[in-house]
Amino acid sequence: MDTLFAEGRNCWRIVNAEAVAFLIDGEAYFRAFQEAVSAAEDIILISGWDVDSRMALDGTYDGRLNNRLGPFLDALIRRKPRVHAFLLNWDFSLIFALEREPFPAFKLGWRTHKRLHFHLDSHHPPAGSHHQKIVVVDDRIAFAGGLDLTIQRWDTRAHRAHDGRRTGPAGRPYAPFHDVQIAVSGAAARALGDLVRSRWYEATGEHIPACAARPSPAPWPLSAARLLHRVPVAISRTQGPYEGRAGVNEIRQLYRDALARAREVVYIENQYLTAAAVGDALCALLQRADPPEIIIVLPLNVPGWLQRHTMGVRRARLLAQLRTADHKHRLRACYPVVPGLVGDSVKVHSKVLIVDNTFVTVGSANLNNRSMGLDSECNVSIDGLRDPGIATAIDTLRCDLLGEHLGLSEADVHQCRRGAGSWAAVIDARRHAPRHLEPLPDGTQEALSPLADSLIADPEGPVAAPELIASYVPESARVHLAARLLRNALILTGFATLGALWHYTPLHVWLDVPRLIALLRTASRYAAAPLALWGAYLIGGLLFFPVTLLIVVTALAFMPPQNLLYAFLGCLSSASLNYALGRVLGGRILHRLAPRAWRELRHRLRRPGLGTMILVSTVPIAPFTVVTVGAGALKVRYRDLVIGTTVGVAPGILAFTLFTRSLASTLDHPAAKHILLLAVIAVVLATLALWARRWLAEHFTKPGSTACARK
Repeated sequence: MDTLFAEGRNCWRIVNAEAVAFLIDGEAYFRAFQEAVSAAEDIILISGWDVDSRMALDGTYDGRLNNRLGPFLDALIRRKPRVHAFLLNWDFSLIFALEREPFPAFKLGWRTHKRLHFHLDSHHPPAGSHHQKIVVVDDRIAFAGGLDLTIQRWDTRAHRAHDGRRTGPAGRPYAPFHDVQIAVSGAAARALGDLVRSRWYEATGEHIPACAARPSPAPWPLSAARLLHRVPVAISRTQGPYEGRAGVNEIRQLYRDALARAREVVYIENQYLTAAAVGDALCALLQRADPPEIIIVLPLNVPGWLQRHTMGVRRARLLAQLRTADHKHRLRACYPVVPGLVGDSVKVHSKVLIVDNTFVTVGSANLNNRSMGLDSECNVSIDGLRDPGIATAIDTLRCDLLGEHLGLSEADVHQCRRGAGSWAAVIDARRHAPRHLEPLPDGTQEALSPLADSLIADPEGPVAAPELIASYVPESARVHLAARLLRNALILTGFATLGALWHYTPLHVWLDVPRLIALLRTASRYAAAPLALWGAYLIGGLLFFPVTLLIVVTALAFMPPQNLLYAFLGCLSSASLNYALGRVLGGRILHRLAPRAWRELRHRLRRPGLGTMILVSTVPIAPFTVVTVGAGALKVRYRDLVIGTTVGVAPGILAFTLFTRSLASTLDHPAAKHILLLAVIAVVLATLALWARRWLAEHFTKPGSTACARK
């Protein structure tokens, strides 16, 4: 077999890269990122699990703004009038809310130039995430790997225990951080650009145009040393099934195929080690009669109480299985030690697999189950089986990475390997050096944690809502049939009590309709009544309160033409506030509070325009709050929102104003002519409403209509 790669099996595309470099640690990557983006002429694409406008690209928080990601990109866009930037960030789970930048859509969307486009991606399966970390500049140079453009990622290769530059925006220091990114140019960069574009379209319904081909070579970042030239690379993905879209498991198959081919040494760096597919493949290698050496570099600790009792326990179990299978003592599972760092280690965040001198992959996929079948991931791989030049480069990368952890140069690691005879011997010989790789403890004392067996801890695929609840809620706390019957009995008792109060107390006197109308008219005479009504529209819009009921109250409390004016102003003010909320927070609040209505609205507004906005404002496909917040989240033009909302609510305001005034007159003077007039008005309004709904549905939802086609 000439190559390990097969499109449709373990990779998405096999494409040529004009140049390849491996950028080790944040200092190298963020410098290369700045250089590449500064040379942009057309389009910058950024896709990440976390994008933070506050991050200092050079690791220094000294009051400057030009080194912060948000101001840096904004200034670049303003300086280059042809350049557009598209930033796609995961619409993160509330679990990570305290770790993330608040209001990212405001800081990277509203506060920046209009050619900097920011979107929060919620288009993923339940319990899944958008985890790809890709940057593409002009479709000519691209980066992929484990590093997000966010805080607490910058570090040097020295990984000093105490480095004054390694702090967050608030000045709090963080532990040493290790990661790896791959840089490619040429057709490989264009393919990664296509991948980001497809993800952007799924999340927003908008197409990002491709860049025009340029005959000149890409402006390669001067700080990135090119290790390979003109080599084929494979791009592999993970993507969970979602809304009829089939799942993609190319990375899982890639790991299986690459490990099955191992003969001499497997080198792994990763944040986690819980993936069942990878664990089985490693066990199979260790059980061979002549197994290869397996070196696994992981962080010492899994951060956080919850992760320690889930991912940490699962890691301990898998390591115990590997150690049991290691009958030839070829396994080394270690963590990096640096002098002066007590009780902790370098936080290994890289996602690297090197097999012999024939294969290397770098990407975003962790060695956990969710990266193999649920989250969106991207890895870039190179096969050196038939190319001595590629084999030499792969060997150089492995020695470079090991050298960093052992306090040696890449050349020293080569020499030590020749003298010691094995990679394990090199690691063992450095056990007492200031920088070395220390064996990971067994961790078996925590292996009985019940949280580790929870379905949600590390799922291989989407988790349905009942299973999600069952994972967190103990069986004793779930609602059973008896509890439901008791709840229904209490509801019936409440209605019976209300009926008794209505019949045997003055409640029916105080709550009769004419009295309520009189109270509303009395309240409307106060000077602050319009302001109170305006506040009710704003607060009611935020709390999903029916706007129709507010219009009815307005019509009853005020006389024409004030009731018409107040109803229009209230609806437009509420719509504007909700729109701003949607722009700032994105769609995640609707995804959680009204998922069905949000899905329907997002489907309708995939191609937003004035006609579509009028349609969703007039035809009740979703509540007023969902429509207006959703319009902001989907970045509908504010002008379209105002016009669409005005046209959409106008028939309702006019109808309810006329209807409720006639209803009030009928209740005050229940004569036959008033009742007949009320019935005629009701029939006419109902007929007009049905006709308008049908006409809008026919003219604005059929394929090829103006509303569907306009962006």
